[in-house]
Amino acid sequence: MPVATAEALIIRPFQPSDADALAGLFHASVRNTGVKYYSPEQVEAWSLAVAEPGFYLCLPERCTVLVATGAQTGVVGYGTLDATGHIDHLYCRWDRVGSGIGSALYASIEIAAKAAGIKVLTVDASEAARRLFERRGFTMHSRNDFLLGDVPIHNYRMSREIG
Repeated sequence: MPVATAEALIIRPFQPSDADALAGLFHASVRNTGVKYYSPEQVEAWSLAVAEPGFYLCLPERCTVLVATGAQTGVVGYGTLDATGHIDHLYCRWDRVGSGIGSALYASIEIAAKAAGIKVLTVDASEAARRLFERRGFTMHSRNDFLLGDVPIHNYRMSREIG
């Protein structure tokens, strides 16, 4: 069920025709937003961590994928939620960060989680996304230091009870 937002966005389920747009959005978002928080080497490793459009075509087999579209701009964001309540992806176009797209996607993800009977949401949030999740009531539990390829990078394990 699409959810209209104050930003004139429609948030709807993923369609296979979205795969190219989501791949492009992911790479552009990481490369243009990530540089504010991570080194060029970390951004490159992060950007390469997700395969091209084929990755997105397989996502609906593993999780709920919601896509935000604008009337004139097409796909402007997306988010994923798996059956355990984990949010793996929450990305918006880099030139629209701070415009409410991430918040609208999160709200729709929370609605989907509640409808599925999920009681706790978890996320491994990047530096860029951490504040969005904190504003939504998530608690930070730990900093995760790990390797992408041979490049050290980090994110934050966070959770929120919703039901």
